[in-house]
Amino acid sequence: MRNDQCIAIVVLWVAWAAVAGGWNGGARGSEAGSYAWPERPVEGYFAGRPWYGELTAALASEAAAAEDTARRLARRHEGDRLVLEAIADWLREDFSHGNGSAAASHVEGSLEALSDSHTPKDSNDQSIPRFTWWARKGSREWVQYNFPEPRQVSGVEVYWFDDRPRGGCRVPHSWEVLYRDGRQWKPVEGAGAYGVERDRYNKVTFEPVKTSGLRLAVRLQENYSSGVLSWKVLPEHLSAKAPAPGLALRRRIEPMVDSLGGAPHLRRSLRDRIDTLAARGEAATGQQWAELYLDAAALRRAARLAPHRDALRRVVFAKHFLMGGSHYAYTEGQSDAQHERHFRPGSALCMMELDGLFASVRTLIDDPGGVLRDPDVCYDGRRVLFAWKKSDREDDYHLHELDLTTGERRKLSEGLGYADYEAAYLPDGNIVFNSTRSIQTVDCWWTEVSNLFLCDADGRFIRQVGFDQVHTNFPTVTCDGRVIYTRWDYNDRGQIYPQGLFQMNPDGTAQRALYGNNSYFPTTLIHARSIPGTGKYVAIFTGHHTTQKGWLGIIDPGRGREENQGAQLIAPVRETPAVRIDRYGQSGDQFLYPYPLSEREFLVSFQAGGEGQFGIYYIDEDGRRELLANDPGNHCNRPIPVRPRPRPTPRPSTVDYRKSTGAVFLQDVYGGLGLQGVERGTIAALRVIALEYRAAGVGENRNRGPAGGALVSTPISINGAWDVKRILGTAPVLPDGSAAFEVPARMPIYFQAVDANGHAVQTMRSWTTLMPGEVQSCVGCHDHKNSSPPVVGLTEAARKGPRPLEEFYGPARGFSFIQEIQPILDRHCVACHHLAEPPPYLRNASSRPRPWERENDEIVPAFSLRGVQTLDKRAERLWSDSYVALAHRRVANWMNPQSAPPVQPPYSTGAARSPVIEMLERGEHFGVSLDREAMDKLALWIDLLVPYAGDYTEAMNPEVLPRYLHFLEKRQRWQEEEARNIAALIEHFETGRSAP
Repeated sequence: MRNDQCIAIVVLWVAWAAVAGGWNGGARGSEAGSYAWPERPVEGYFAGRPWYGELTAALASEAAAAEDTARRLARRHEGDRLVLEAIADWLREDFSHGNGSAAASHVEGSLEALSDSHTPKDSNDQSIPRFTWWARKGSREWVQYNFPEPRQVSGVEVYWFDDRPRGGCRVPHSWEVLYRDGRQWKPVEGAGAYGVERDRYNKVTFEPVKTSGLRLAVRLQENYSSGVLSWKVLPEHLSAKAPAPGLALRRRIEPMVDSLGGAPHLRRSLRDRIDTLAARGEAATGQQWAELYLDAAALRRAARLAPHRDALRRVVFAKHFLMGGSHYAYTEGQSDAQHERHFRPGSALCMMELDGLFASVRTLIDDPGGVLRDPDVCYDGRRVLFAWKKSDREDDYHLHELDLTTGERRKLSEGLGYADYEAAYLPDGNIVFNSTRSIQTVDCWWTEVSNLFLCDADGRFIRQVGFDQVHTNFPTVTCDGRVIYTRWDYNDRGQIYPQGLFQMNPDGTAQRALYGNNSYFPTTLIHARSIPGTGKYVAIFTGHHTTQKGWLGIIDPGRGREENQGAQLIAPVRETPAVRIDRYGQSGDQFLYPYPLSEREFLVSFQAGGEGQFGIYYIDEDGRRELLANDPGNHCNRPIPVRPRPRPTPRPSTVDYRKSTGAVFLQDVYGGLGLQGVERGTIAALRVIALEYRAAGVGENRNRGPAGGALVSTPISINGAWDVKRILGTAPVLPDGSAAFEVPARMPIYFQAVDANGHAVQTMRSWTTLMPGEVQSCVGCHDHKNSSPPVVGLTEAARKGPRPLEEFYGPARGFSFIQEIQPILDRHCVACHHLAEPPPYLRNASSRPRPWERENDEIVPAFSLRGVQTLDKRAERLWSDSYVALAHRRVANWMNPQSAPPVQPPYSTGAARSPVIEMLERGEHFGVSLDREAMDKLALWIDLLVPYAGDYTEAMNPEVLPRYLHFLEKRQRWQEEEARNIAALIEHFETGRSAP
């Protein structure tokens, strides 16, 4: 053989090895070849291991305590660590927490307390953990166990928590036991008396039932809550001949037989061994039952993983700290962060390899001083995209790519002071990612905002495609090629709850809500991915002021798009009530980064009981699970199978960056939910408003309302608008309810339906953004996304085509009280309203409700409506006398910035419901009469939620202005760079090459 032939063979072998196992220059794990897949009946599957005897002895002695033994052995036997960790997880699920995972209608305290090893000394034992329904009182509640496999049960013992005389918990009024039958809960039959005794276990037995879940359905005493210190489940009574040493093991082995549904020969093998040991009675040792248990558990694992062996053969994931800060979305860790900068070094990019029944893990990139995060795998399975921040202050998260066939790494983005992360490969070869390049600050805090951006496969042509108020997070690509992501959304409403799912095309067009944009529940949906072959999505249901962990759930928009209409908690499947909880989903089992293997099975980062580190698991919708990989010293995050996968058909881009506008076509403004009950012909026009976002956090004040309260950063109002509002103009609504108009592209805008008086009838408390050249159409005002539009002919607006917006008394501008309203007051009001004293209603809430009334109907000097400004040091804003006087609920009834998420009724607030407008329209205020322009501006000011500043620097304290200008100049520098990127993209397109 010639030398060149030998070299070629070696090169081919190296390339094959790199593709099959990745590349990092290190040794491969040795576990895979040692634990072959059990295709045939096994006996002594783990026999011969140096730890086997010690483990089986511990199992035989006390199965419930063997978990600790397995974990101790894992620390001693590094080569078998993942095997022993998986066994320990079996023991935790089957014995230490043998009643399976727990769930409840409401949780205060610890669900783990239900089945821990503590024996209460009395019902008010506060020295041990407890579970309660606090502070629910007098209501119907439940708590349940979800078993790994169906099991026979015949009774329960419950030790109630009762902290009388001073506490608020008592034994319940009544209760009963239910069992799961499919997805229904049914009462057990033949139950004895349901006891509510204190200081003892209350035992009830019933006809044995085979079930995958058991529930205590409880009615609380009036004015009291309740709780449980301990809950035991009694198995079906076995034959008296059953050997006592193996009783607990046998009870767990028998249900495993049913889990081997597709392998009758394996079931027969297990059943024969069970029968043989049972026949031997006391002659069978506990160790023999322990050996049988381990073999049965190995076969159960094989049955669970078998359908997904190809997907699980190679899985990339990242080790790093738990993401999130004071809010789930704060993960940027930006080097020049204004306030929060969450960065905990110690990270690795890893490859899990499942060549046998158990996995090994190889480190692809290790960085003890930095953080690697957000891996994504390209469609051919050869490259991994990830974000990497190597230093707290001297680096930021940027996009990197690892070629698994060659080991080559390259950096795709850069720039100190910008964080680029959460990237995903797009079907057209581009990349979508999250970035702080928009240079914004959260409205209700001082943290950098992330938005969605695009670049090509080489990191070129970076440009913004999401122009959102606060954070967007975790873009992923659906099976049909859309991009879905989490959007935090609170324009003209409360900030805690609207954090639902949005979708868009890969080029940024067709941005619209997917689920929960007008909902309290789920509080936050994150880490969402589409489930192949369905219209459903798996996601984490989590909270607002939390990290990103939470409960696992399915979103099915086909069942509805708000609250819990299409939301279903799984692992286990259980009731999913629509609740209003800030820190939602933070108790019990915790989940991160689900990846669907099928409609009912998932690869996921999981933390049992909310304790320890997150590991990589297989899990199904009922909560049956298998540990695949973990690290006792670090969390394992975002598992992604490394294999070729179907590439969705790329959607041709409709974006034309040579244009600066888009067009909106509205079929019928009366056709949606927002204007129900409004008489046709009421709506005269659509008012189009753009949002302008703050570049930095300077000063603060507060707002409060139905949806809660919040800090407001860089405030531009007093308990009013969150953001600067730019009035772009109006579009007429034609007699058939249609409208068509042009709007600026790449600018967040929202609409108000206004009547002939120029008063808002309904407001879009969200926003939309059109890309250059995009045509966006909608059925009506808050149209229902699951309904088909009515079949109509060509609308009047469609026949005429989109027209430019009509100006609102001048060109588009930020609406400023100082510039728009104060001149009106100077002309008509300050002649009387010039006293330095504030209005009486600012000093005394019980003063006359109408501040414009005078004693004896005489015109006398009154409180100031002058433009004299006074510094509010906390807000760092110079408010005028007139603004402080008029931005008051006695005068104007503007929509509360803490209004609730659901769609508000027409005419619920605004200029049409404001006392000052009513007064002026009636002409009752001492002959004051405003012309139409003045009345329109005053109405607009109220409908825009009484903004004071037309930009963030207007009337800002000069002492802090330089700080704000620093970040504003940073934004301008990025925008100049982005303009060059877009110009290069246009040139790239116009030269005849395919646009990226």
